[in-house]
Amino acid sequence: MKRIYNIIILATILFAACNKGDTPTGEIPDPVEGLRKIQDFPINNYAVSAWNEAGEWCLGYTKVYFTVKDKDGNFIENATLSAFPEMDMGMGMKHSTPRSEITRVEGKALYEAYYAFLMYSGQGDGKWYYDLALTVGNSTGSIDDEEIDVRNVFRPDGRTERKIIQSLVSIDESGKRYVVTLVEPSKPKVGSNDITAYIHERKDANTYIPVEDFILKLDPRMPSMENHSSPNNVDLTWNATKQIYKGKVNFSMTGYWKLNLILLNEKGDTLYGNPVSDSVEVSSLYFEVEF
Repeated sequence: MKRIYNIIILATILFAACNKGDTPTGEIPDPVEGLRKIQDFPINNYAVSAWNEAGEWCLGYTKVYFTVKDKDGNFIENATLSAFPEMDMGMGMKHSTPRSEITRVEGKALYEAYYAFLMYSGQGDGKWYYDLALTVGNSTGSIDDEEIDVRNVFRPDGRTERKIIQSLVSIDESGKRYVVTLVEPSKPKVGSNDITAYIHERKDANTYIPVEDFILKLDPRMPSMENHSSPNNVDLTWNATKQIYKGKVNFSMTGYWKLNLILLNEKGDTLYGNPVSDSVEVSSLYFEVEF
């Protein structure tokens, strides 16, 4: 009898252990845990919301996540979203910006995209507007010309704009226009950091195509410290797996750094930027990091 009693107790413990932490049937985990809401976009009977870590649209690289809820507050996992941001500069002048399509995050009721905002709201008296289309099953709807507030990005003084995106015209005979956008490091530290960036070719005011197989030669310098560099940096090259340009930047100390760059095409021809020397302290193509 005692043996049977012990078996029952053991079975109870094992059952409890196996079920500890299980998600109740039908309950979807919160897909936006740790994120802050940027903006709501009500479409028909659905509530579409934009989220990211900062809770803001920002100049330069902005990663955005979207959720879709039905009228009962349930997260929708099978929606299709598409969007078009456009800045109205007045006098009939409008332009979009480099961006990705909105895709579903695997295993979550969450959708993601990135934008590389060329300008912030109010710059040149311009305003950003957002068109968003939603399809859920046989239901479709959209919202047009919803204003969004794209914030400027500053250095730690809170007043000086930080250079994190640059639009350029190549110096070769093609005269093509490109946009280079810094993605990481967003939280720099002393030592080796991953550095990533996007390169887009501007086809027209609304069309920006990702460019592959270019090179961004990297030379970080610290202007306040006799413009010294640092060792063990790695140029940014195309990473086909991550679909982004990736390299390494080594910060030997905290402070203000200029990440000098030279943009090369797939043949190794210089499209923009210049080497740094004793007489030329900065490239025409650079980003700023301060921490």
